[in-house]
Amino acid sequence: MGKASRKKWGPLSQARNVIDSSIFKSSKKPTQSQVRESLQKPKKSVLLGLIFIILFSSFAVYFNSLSNGFVFDDTNQVLNNRWITDIRYLPEIFSKSVWSFQKDPVISNYYRPLMHVIYMFNYHLFGLSPWGFHLINIIFHAGVSLLVFFIILKLLGKYMPSSTDSYLLPSSVAALLFATHPMHTESVTWIAGLPDLSFTLFYLLSFFLYILYSEGLKGGYVFSVVSFTFAAFSKEPALTLPIILLAYDYAFKKTGDRFSHRIVRYLPYLAVSGVYLILRFHALGGFAPTKRHQELNVFEYAINIFPLFTQYLEKLFLPVSFNAFYVLHPIFSIFETRGILSFFVTAAFIVLIFISAKKNHLVFLGLILLLVPLLPVLYIPALGENTFAERYLYLPSFGFVFLFALLLAWAKMNKSKEVTTGLTVVALILIVLYSFGTVNRNTVWKDNDTFYTDTLKKSPDAAIIHYSFGLYLQKQEGKLDDAIEQFQIASKLDPYYPNTHGMLGVSFFKKGWLDKAIEQFLITLQLHPEDVKARNNLGYAFFKKGQIDKAIEHYQMALQRESDYAHAHYNLGTAFFMKGDLERAIEHYQIAIQLEPDLACAHNELGLAFFKKGQIDKAIEQYQAAVKLIPSNSTYRINLEQAIEKKDNPLKR
Repeated sequence: MGKASRKKWGPLSQARNVIDSSIFKSSKKPTQSQVRESLQKPKKSVLLGLIFIILFSSFAVYFNSLSNGFVFDDTNQVLNNRWITDIRYLPEIFSKSVWSFQKDPVISNYYRPLMHVIYMFNYHLFGLSPWGFHLINIIFHAGVSLLVFFIILKLLGKYMPSSTDSYLLPSSVAALLFATHPMHTESVTWIAGLPDLSFTLFYLLSFFLYILYSEGLKGGYVFSVVSFTFAAFSKEPALTLPIILLAYDYAFKKTGDRFSHRIVRYLPYLAVSGVYLILRFHALGGFAPTKRHQELNVFEYAINIFPLFTQYLEKLFLPVSFNAFYVLHPIFSIFETRGILSFFVTAAFIVLIFISAKKNHLVFLGLILLLVPLLPVLYIPALGENTFAERYLYLPSFGFVFLFALLLAWAKMNKSKEVTTGLTVVALILIVLYSFGTVNRNTVWKDNDTFYTDTLKKSPDAAIIHYSFGLYLQKQEGKLDDAIEQFQIASKLDPYYPNTHGMLGVSFFKKGWLDKAIEQFLITLQLHPEDVKARNNLGYAFFKKGQIDKAIEHYQMALQRESDYAHAHYNLGTAFFMKGDLERAIEHYQIAIQLEPDLACAHNELGLAFFKKGQIDKAIEQYQAAVKLIPSNSTYRINLEQAIEKKDNPLKR
């Protein structure tokens, strides 16, 4: 009865039967050490060959991405990121939210200090050359692909028969499926996808070291905890690792290994998680300060987990129609068609987990590896605008390829050549198709033009993409009208989206349409009264219209909300200068420079104020600072030359 039921449930139980019957002739049950000793280790030449193939494939499918540029969020995360330029910013990196390096920081739900540290490393190696950042991403991906191979090799090797081919083929196939999977292009090809790569690498490395520790490697445990620490500070989902370790210990539980002993082993991981959460809470000012999709209530948040989870499964099994931004179209009743179908898919997945927990622990572990890393990204309120994102599948796809490896291993163990050959052929076809899909998808991330064209074609109702495209066009020569069009579309799709009206106002201002600009700034302030940038811009628009007192009023209101806003101090100083109030002008110019020493225009205007007061030496000092900051500015040079001439010939007007 026992043997019959064990044979019924695949690799785990069948492998034990094979080992018990064919390797050991003694009537005594073999120990785990005897089982391990009986297994043939793969030849070094074969192993090295497979490692080379996995590494080569990982690089080959992403080689064409090395010529890509900085795209979408890369502009802010890399090009405009002062934190990555100097090691002195490390205290800020570890004490503030992910976007706090910006001059106008936004409230964020993310705390990822290691992302900035790796970018800093990249910056000091490659400067701001995009190919270097792409290369580092590919190296991370190649490392993850190798870990996929070694972890599956180790897990299957525990229970496969003595023939190394029984677990080498499934492990290498799984690693190649992972290396070439086109769903990973967002994580690997997009420079800003680095957090998913880094946290996955350290997450799987920590898991692998834990496995080695459970087999007797003494230092494996300490290094596993260290690697988990790196994973946690890379991205939030890393905190799910203790659940994976619990599932692994359940799947491979040893005789005499009590649950209380395992709890003690988990404590360092929980301690790291606690330290991370404390630092995160301090940096963000809360667990998740920003709540997305506030139009949904708690019940609607809950029922939308089902279609979201089903969509992730669909993309894993059928990786087509890729999109950089998926607009959330929520369900409002579980009895909608999409709600019913997704509920049953999710329920079936959960039932399968419970069945496998009793019948086949390897399948159970594979399902857990797929599900658990997805749990954090099913909490809709804490996510970004793109509730569903392809990069969130990077780590869960390890569970997917592991399940495929189990299926192939099961076929080999049952000595079904037809099934084994069929699955191997299917795998090879998938690897080829995946490779072509990945190489082709890389071209979409080549530059902002190709990125926005593709994304807007697939998500024309994505307000944030229209807005971001508008920002990009606004900086291009002769593209201001196109930028205005994108901002107008974004404002119609989502009238409440932050700063859309503000950027539309800036565009109108650049066109010289001051009244239209003022109208948009006022709309922005109606929707977001705390927006100091819009308040400052409104003051500047009034200044350009000659309404100096109104300009001063709005500058002062901006500074009441944010006293360390350097540009508002600069603009207020200029307004006082125009009114002839030099003392107050000098005061605000000096504050602006104190807050932002590299603000060349403030140095120049302060020089003008000193010059007008007859303090020529002070004027020269400020002009020199402005010229040093921007040597190409002819106005600054002329002012400096005139001040020097005035000093040399004080009687000359």
